[in-house]
Amino acid sequence: MVRDTDGIILAADRKIMRGGEPDYMDKIFELEGVVLAFEGLTGIRDDFLLLLRSEMDRTRGFTSLYEMKLVVEDIVADLSKRYCERLGDEGSIGALLGGLSGISTGAAEVYYVHPQGYGESVRCRCSGHGAYYAHSFAKFLLGPGSSVEDNTYRSAFIISWVSEDIDAVVGGVPQVAMIQDNVAGVNYLSGELTRRAAQRAKQLKLRFANALGLTITR
Repeated sequence: MVRDTDGIILAADRKIMRGGEPDYMDKIFELEGVVLAFEGLTGIRDDFLLLLRSEMDRTRGFTSLYEMKLVVEDIVADLSKRYCERLGDEGSIGALLGGLSGISTGAAEVYYVHPQGYGESVRCRCSGHGAYYAHSFAKFLLGPGSSVEDNTYRSAFIISWVSEDIDAVVGGVPQVAMIQDNVAGVNYLSGELTRRAAQRAKQLKLRFANALGLTITR
């Protein structure tokens, strides 16, 4: 999740574990123009979405992203408490959400909700199993002066870099969503640019030492 000069992006891989077996599916979810992604067990994420949709039906939606964040905090805290008692730290869940401050209008904002049920505004957050590997690239590629378009492409590259041979839990075709300030709706990086970013990561891995100038010539 990144806040850019003119909006936000949320990027994810598509590899999940369910019943001990790998599968591939979208990890970014859209609800009322807000994008969400999660860290934690797939089954707990499914429970979260069920509870959030139920709350949205009950309240007939939200009028601000902050209002939605408060509800997400409560759901995350309740689920983490329930499953940490049974599974230990593995039972915790964290949530990322981003959207326009007024849902359909306003500046784009991003929040990370910690497993304890505390949400904070963030500029850049790498979450999930491959976060430590992704952070070193994100810190230098996703700069504060970059545009939404640049960072969507760079995020697809970072996920492709981490995928499979660096972290076997990360994989599949990257999914990258973007929301621009004062523009309602969610757009996604095209399949063509996603494939180009993945190919770029693959090529760089094959000649990484040379690309960094770390080869001593005699």
